[in-house]
Amino acid sequence: RPGLHRQHGKQGGGSKGIYAKLTVVVVVLLICTFSVFFLATISGNRGSLEPSEINVEELWESAKSGGWRPSSAPRSDWPPPPKETNGYLRVRCNGGLNQQRSAICNAVLAARIMNATLVLPELDANSFWHDDSGFQGIYDVEHFIQTLKYDVRIVESIPEIHKNGKTKKIKAHQIRPPRDAPISWYTTVALKKMKEHGAIYLTPFSHRLAEEIDNAEYQRLRCRVNYHALRFKPNIMRLSESIVDKLRAQGHFMSIHLRFEMDMLAF
Repeated sequence: RPGLHRQHGKQGGGSKGIYAKLTVVVVVLLICTFSVFFLATISGNRGSLEPSEINVEELWESAKSGGWRPSSAPRSDWPPPPKETNGYLRVRCNGGLNQQRSAICNAVLAARIMNATLVLPELDANSFWHDDSGFQGIYDVEHFIQTLKYDVRIVESIPEIHKNGKTKKIKAHQIRPPRDAPISWYTTVALKKMKEHGAIYLTPFSHRLAEEIDNAEYQRLRCRVNYHALRFKPNIMRLSESIVDKLRAQGHFMSIHLRFEMDMLAF
């Protein structure tokens, strides 16, 4: 009996060995099959992987509009701002340069909604990059004011008022607006404080006005600010044009993120 048990054990081990060998053979065959298929695919597509000739003139020409046209100009009755203003609006635009640009567009629209005089927007430059270039150091102020003169009143600073033989400077009442605030917030809460104090200071002012607004003319005003009123200063324009000229001449590309925020690294 002991010998019989040993004999059965040897037979079981032999069958397991055969199964193991068959498994290895099947795996090897599968690897070889996939390798042959992969190599055939690569060789068939080799031509598409080679660098193609680039027509630089075609690359840099303007894209076809497909019938689309700019929509920044008013298409209905759009009266100029009334002579009487409800007060002064100050804003502090925070975030990256693109967020600040969007905030400037919203600030102009908020001033229009409240019939307020917009004080030249302030750019938060100390939180991350410690750059003291404010609005005046980046954008063409005169062009900004002149382009929007039929939309809102814009001043560079809150003027002093003379009353009872004394000179007094209006102090803006600081408010933290809710994120994506609707128009109704500006026509009620913000406007009430503006009439009480003569001026309000909205800070921070990034994404503080709802993007979705059911008023086509308000959206077109945003377009006028972004694509027409906001123009970089001449020295920045000259530098950017020289960079573009070099890119077009040499065929290389470069990406720049101005005022990159450190917390973006976390994303």
